[in-house]
Amino acid sequence: MITIESVKVTPVAAPPTGFGGDARNIAQGGPTYANVYLQLGTNDAQLSGSSIIFTNGHGLKEMCDLTEQFATRFLLDANTPVRIDTLHEGTNFGRLCQSMLQDSDYGWLGAVGMSRMAIGAVINALWDLLAKQQQKPAWHVLAEMTPEQLIACIDFEHISDVLAPAEALALLQDAQTGLAERIKRVYQRGLLAYNTAGWSGISIDELQTQTRLMIDRRWPQIKIKVGASFAERRLKLNEHAKAPSRTELDQLARQAADDDLVRLQAVFQTIAAYDRRHHPLQIAVDSNQVFDTRSAVVFIGHLAKELYRLNPDYKIVWFEEPTTPHSAMAHLAIQHALQLAFTDYEPSLNIPLSTGEQGASPVVFKDLLFANLGRFEHEQTCAIEVIQMDYSRVAGIADNLAILLLAQQARRQGRDVRICPHTGGIGLCEGMRNVQALQHALFGHTNAGGTPDILEFVEEPDRSVHEGVFRNPAIVVDGHYQMNTTPGVGVDYSDEGLALYRLPDGQAWSANEKYRELAKRLSR
Repeated sequence: MITIESVKVTPVAAPPTGFGGDARNIAQGGPTYANVYLQLGTNDAQLSGSSIIFTNGHGLKEMCDLTEQFATRFLLDANTPVRIDTLHEGTNFGRLCQSMLQDSDYGWLGAVGMSRMAIGAVINALWDLLAKQQQKPAWHVLAEMTPEQLIACIDFEHISDVLAPAEALALLQDAQTGLAERIKRVYQRGLLAYNTAGWSGISIDELQTQTRLMIDRRWPQIKIKVGASFAERRLKLNEHAKAPSRTELDQLARQAADDDLVRLQAVFQTIAAYDRRHHPLQIAVDSNQVFDTRSAVVFIGHLAKELYRLNPDYKIVWFEEPTTPHSAMAHLAIQHALQLAFTDYEPSLNIPLSTGEQGASPVVFKDLLFANLGRFEHEQTCAIEVIQMDYSRVAGIADNLAILLLAQQARRQGRDVRICPHTGGIGLCEGMRNVQALQHALFGHTNAGGTPDILEFVEEPDRSVHEGVFRNPAIVVDGHYQMNTTPGVGVDYSDEGLALYRLPDGQAWSANEKYRELAKRLSR
């Protein structure tokens, strides 16, 4: 009998100039990229399970403490030992997930935020153990589970109005047709990927250089950050205790759109002059939630119209996080306003909306995919066209499986959404490649319209941000994640990665007094 015998939680982080964590993110103001690293030990010395929670530095200690408490409570009860050798049998894995998702004490905390992330870390570490015990990649293990085993993992309590358990079961039963061929395709073709290259803190010359580099490296798509000047101007108003009127906020949004118009025009011109591929580089943009609903409408509408005026071929494949992801009604309002604003354009003008990296549960995605404003009752409409769930923000693979099924249900009903998950932060690419691979295996790699789903990656100009950190790092070649057969999820830190980035005494944190002091603050 193989059982869990130990729980270990380690805070891991990169200094602000470490792998990707420099001061370029306009929402977080230059985060210290960090992980809660959970390790589950068993009485088999060769078998352990790992998971991560991605954070932005401060709050890391609190998240570590909570995760350790959750894992200890759920997994180290001497009266009910968790048997790993039978986790794959029947609905054992699913029932274990349910026992945590439906825990009434933690549900009282709101079933979102830190409590749900901690539960997700425990579920994902068990998923890792399950896959290693079966000696297969984590996504492959789930892809070969029966439909009954998969729906046992999902808490349907607050999503059954749009996806009843029987409907989810039918979707998974339908997915059995062609499953083996789709699994084979995942291994052979990998997962289509895009790169975030257009950080707001770099100059236009650097942006053009980055664009050419992405073309040289055969990326199919990059993402450009927008909205930075709007956030900066609002911050200055706050610093001077000035209360802007709605008219003044509209003006700020238009000014910011003009600022980003210059940057985007330079990118599109670079592509036109430099990219000779049959399918040139595509562009998505991301504003990291800096706008209220009205400001988002003003900004997006003005930017889109001005780009169109310059060249109707300057197309944005999606606009990411126009506002808070927690309001489906805000996204519906933005979408409706833009539809009205773009009505008379020929050729057509459309800016798909996307969000989800901070979506806290499947309920958020249910609302984004199925809510409407009444006026859309006779149309197949959703608040967003691209969903971007995260590996560690929701309750692990249990919630992500629910989100995949919600998206598939939406597609069946005519809401032709794309599934383009959030990654980028350390460990997220490694974890989320499994969720995307599972999506491809079960339901295919495109929406009904034939547009491919695509998965984010972050690659610095001189190296991947993952190599040398994880034992099984995410690798992208010619714009595709490479899928190997290494067992597990793939978020096990290498000895070198831990030695460098463990808090507070990792080698990277010992480099100078500034980093040593920051490490102490993050560890308190």
